[in-house]
Amino acid sequence: MNLLKPRCAYPCRSHTTKTVLCTCFVLLQVVMCTADEPASLRLVPTDAAYYSVSAHLREQYDTLLKSRAAAKVLEMPIVQTGLAMARAKWNDPEGDFAPFKAIFEQPENRRLADVLVDAVSHEVFIYGDKDCVAFLKAYKEISRSNQAVMRELNVAEAPEAAEELVKKLSSVIAQNLGQAKVPDTVIGFRLSDTESALAQLARFEQILGEYLANYPDLKRRLSRQQFAGGDFLTMQLDGTLIPWDKLARTTSFDLDEIQGKVSKMTASVAIGVKDQYLLVSIGDSNDHLGALGQGEVLADRKELMPLRQQKQQQICSVCYVSEAFAQQMNAAEQRLDQIDSLANQLLPMSELDASLQQQIGSDVRGLVADLKQMIPKSGAMTTFTFWHDRGYEGYTYNWSENLSLDGSQPLTILEHSGGSPILVIARRKSYTPEAYETISKWIGRALFFGETIGVGYLGPNEREFYQRVRGDLAELIKQLDQINRDKLVSAFRDGQGALVLDAQAASQQWHAMLPVSDRSIPMLDIALVYGVSDAASVKDAATGYFQILQKVIDTLHNAEPTTIPDFPLPLPDTREFPDGSVYYYHLPQELGFDKQVSPNAGLSEDTLVLSVVPKTTVRLLRKTPFSHPGIISQHQGAASSACYFGFARLIEAIAPWVDYGIEISGEGVEEDILDQIHVGLEVAKCLRDVSAITYQQDDVWITHFSMHLEDLTE
Repeated sequence: MNLLKPRCAYPCRSHTTKTVLCTCFVLLQVVMCTADEPASLRLVPTDAAYYSVSAHLREQYDTLLKSRAAAKVLEMPIVQTGLAMARAKWNDPEGDFAPFKAIFEQPENRRLADVLVDAVSHEVFIYGDKDCVAFLKAYKEISRSNQAVMRELNVAEAPEAAEELVKKLSSVIAQNLGQAKVPDTVIGFRLSDTESALAQLARFEQILGEYLANYPDLKRRLSRQQFAGGDFLTMQLDGTLIPWDKLARTTSFDLDEIQGKVSKMTASVAIGVKDQYLLVSIGDSNDHLGALGQGEVLADRKELMPLRQQKQQQICSVCYVSEAFAQQMNAAEQRLDQIDSLANQLLPMSELDASLQQQIGSDVRGLVADLKQMIPKSGAMTTFTFWHDRGYEGYTYNWSENLSLDGSQPLTILEHSGGSPILVIARRKSYTPEAYETISKWIGRALFFGETIGVGYLGPNEREFYQRVRGDLAELIKQLDQINRDKLVSAFRDGQGALVLDAQAASQQWHAMLPVSDRSIPMLDIALVYGVSDAASVKDAATGYFQILQKVIDTLHNAEPTTIPDFPLPLPDTREFPDGSVYYYHLPQELGFDKQVSPNAGLSEDTLVLSVVPKTTVRLLRKTPFSHPGIISQHQGAASSACYFGFARLIEAIAPWVDYGIEISGEGVEEDILDQIHVGLEVAKCLRDVSAITYQQDDVWITHFSMHLEDLTE
């Protein structure tokens, strides 16, 4: 039985009655599922900066507890012992928890606990309004200025200079605070019993009022208010409450301008019940509470429309981020600007020649400019998840620009993942030969500065040796660059690549230092797979690299024959297979590895495989349909990336190593402890696999993902 498979909630003696009731229950579920959409989507305004909700929480929790896996865990002696100890401590009248138990067992606190449990049993959401964008922008600017000032303070020598920097930062803080206000943020909890929540709200108002009796200025700011049918306890705050005089004595900031701005800022904290929700809110006012559910709401946005295509599903989570907020969250450009700023501050401290400092500064600005062109524009994003009898499934719709992925063709590289790997991460990158031009340019500049600066730190002998080999090495670098341009870049224009993890190779002794096992133990074998557009060019490039490396060794040997040995690079062994050629090196026997381990590369007309086990390479060169059932196998058409992780398969591969490790440790492990370890591994295998595939539809990138859960069979 699958972990999340629903069970009949109406056990009856009469089979007919039971059938009728179960049928009605199923029909009711269908009716509910056709309208299964978090109700808070109809409360949150359409211009929200972000929104996140979790639903059906109690149902998921109860389903988990009813599973065989949970029962198996609870039966484990170590868990039973832990629970017994916890109960004993809780029930100990002289124990540390006695005061908390006494408080909890008071009837009014029991009722409060019931309300809190009810609040987290159905639907919990949080949203922030559009002012979060301006607030985040102000925070980022203050943070950037603070970092810059801190760097300048580290090199400032005169006290006057330090004071000027602090004054400058104070002005920046004041300016940004003056352009922002406290964003409206609401956390909501859907209730099944609003009357109990209102009773606890009245109780909280009384307790808080008694506490604030000694703080009349705060107590007068506390009030009970109604907003569009909602009952709220609110407190009005503003910047005048900050103890500015006391703060001025403990900080070096110029607070006059900051105080002037912050004192005008207002904040209102509220907690109350409205539209079946317990709401906790903070904002510059309470106006947003009255506007909840009025006018255009988030559910009407185009970014949330894909959610309606899943009406037959139990939606358990939704997350939305607006385009404006996503762009503010993307701090890539800010980090690049910080690199430029840092270079400008550190270069004067380097004691380099002024002209060289100018060149480095200019190049840093040029590098930053080139990198900024590679930063994609962020867009809105919506993610939602639903659950069914196989676990969890969902989609992410991302309207961001994507400059690196190519979603125009099917991911044929999956045919070279071995059919059923433990892990495969595959993608197709956009073919951008101009990217190599940028990389080559900046590697060249890095080599220039490395040589210009580094030679000055060499001793006379090292400098003389470098001058003897410099010309030959420079020519070899040019040859390497030419091979990359003429052979390598175009040879991989297919753009596909994959990382594959499997455990099909097995041995009783993977290394000579390990004791021989009484059974074969699998090895986790990692392979890199690349799509090839021109196999002949790959061969030519590999031959060229081999020759260049040999010339480097020869150049160094000829320049210093007494200290640098002559070392002819050995050619790899080669074997031909029906699906391609495998080039491999036998590891020296002295290293102690199993004979199956040999660094190698396999090449066919359209595929390159790199691994440490030749048998793995041969298997991956062969085209094999991806055989794991699920969303990747079901997907038809083009895709830009895919990921599959067979967690249960990984546990199966690790389990023999756990037993082997216990065996060779030399320390006896009690049978019941070993049994509990095995139970833990079996329970972990309830998470069968995780998979995802990304593809493009019009202007949106869609990621379909799933988490397969399956209960224990017994």
